Amino acid sequence: MSTPKKAHEVHPHIFLSDWNNVNLSLVKGEGIYQYDVQGNKFIDSCSGAVNASLGYGREDMAEVLKKQAMELGYLTRFTSVPPILDECSNMLSEYTGMERFFLTSGGSEAVEMAVRIAKGYWAHKGKPTKNKIVSRWLSYHGNTYATACFGGNLARKNDMSAYAMDEGHINAPTCYHCPYGLTEDACNFECANELEDFLINKGATNYAAFLFEPIGGTTTAAMRPPKGYLKRIKEICDKYELLLLADEVLAGFGRAGKPKSIDWYDIKPDIAAMAKCMSGGYFPVGAVATSPRIDELYKEVGHYYSGFTWAGNPMACAVTIETMKIMEKENMMENINTQGEYLKQQLIDLRSKHQLLGDVRGEGLLIGFELVKDHDTRTCLPNEEQALGKFMRNGFANGVILEAASGKMKRGVEGDAILLAPYYGITREETDELLERLDKIFYDTEAQIQF
Repeated sequence: MSTPKKAHEVHPHIFLSDWNNVNLSLVKGEGIYQYDVQGNKFIDSCSGAVNASLGYGREDMAEVLKKQAMELGYLTRFTSVPPILDECSNMLSEYTGMERFFLTSGGSEAVEMAVRIAKGYWAHKGKPTKNKIVSRWLSYHGNTYATACFGGNLARKNDMSAYAMDEGHINAPTCYHCPYGLTEDACNFECANELEDFLINKGATNYAAFLFEPIGGTTTAAMRPPKGYLKRIKEICDKYELLLLADEVLAGFGRAGKPKSIDWYDIKPDIAAMAKCMSGGYFPVGAVATSPRIDELYKEVGHYYSGFTWAGNPMACAVTIETMKIMEKENMMENINTQGEYLKQQLIDLRSKHQLLGDVRGEGLLIGFELVKDHDTRTCLPNEEQALGKFMRNGFANGVILEAASGKMKRGVEGDAILLAPYYGITREETDELLERLDKIFYDTEAQIQF
């Protein structure tokens, strides 16, 4: 197959300055593997953009898409609520434990609508000044204007620096590089208490919700807060009348081994945004999920006027329904946790062989690991070392597609990390193959770094 001509397309910005936009020309996928135009085979360790959770080349999903396209490929929900939308919403409620769903076309839309619902909630409660959102530094919540502003990863919005709004951020619970210089056994949830200090100084009457990822995504590489952190956050939100808005776009829908990643902490959000793995990677879809508290108010109001042309269409509903059926039929949740725990433990064991490998964290098939100069002292590699670029290039050379965490793990200034998020059906043999190649990638990268 000949190499296609260069397209007149603006490719996404690659933040590694010496990488020069290396791109693969991928043309085929099967399970965990992808193939380029030359027939080279790669392990996709990150499920595309952490969304192709069912694996590539599924005939059952292709048949569902074909069948639905032939029956009813599109229908605007402004004029009709098709039965398949009701079926999809009912199944989502059963799966996630949330009350009602507003379907979108993707994650950024879901977060933006979640914020809109949260601000509208307080307006309808007679408190219109409660209209701002506080979130966390290093976070990522989407790529529309508003969601990019809510995000705390400066690298992902540096082009907006002259005009971005900032409604407020607090420190993230980056325990491996604690901003307070504490260890977990000496921690009093200072980063959670920072939310209370923020609200006292900024005025809680101005804030509608706290927006956060229960388990971190592509900017914090599966960052997990310490036990008790979210309980403290919930106490503060309740005290100052803030809604708890969970961004489950990446870590939700089974990715972290639970229907919602916040389920690990026995905390119920008021609103949750989800997307990515809802369709297994086979169709653009997202959703805002609300609790009974939110639902009851909007029932009293009697309307919520908002929507998108493609949101809630029959094709999106069909693939979302099929995704949940496949996950149950193939017992994927058990596999996510079994293979994920094995993958995480094997990576921890690799630390004895590799000076470069620092913290290993995450849940389910959402595993992050840091690249460090010294894992005993947690010393970060200098930015000029370009460790991520070297690791990613060595990944390509060893047939592995990797996801680089675009946040700087230590106070947003330094600290490199990789995110692993393979498809839900990964086998033990495929996991071992990935680990074997990662071992080689570590050796190759360490040979290129000055320690």
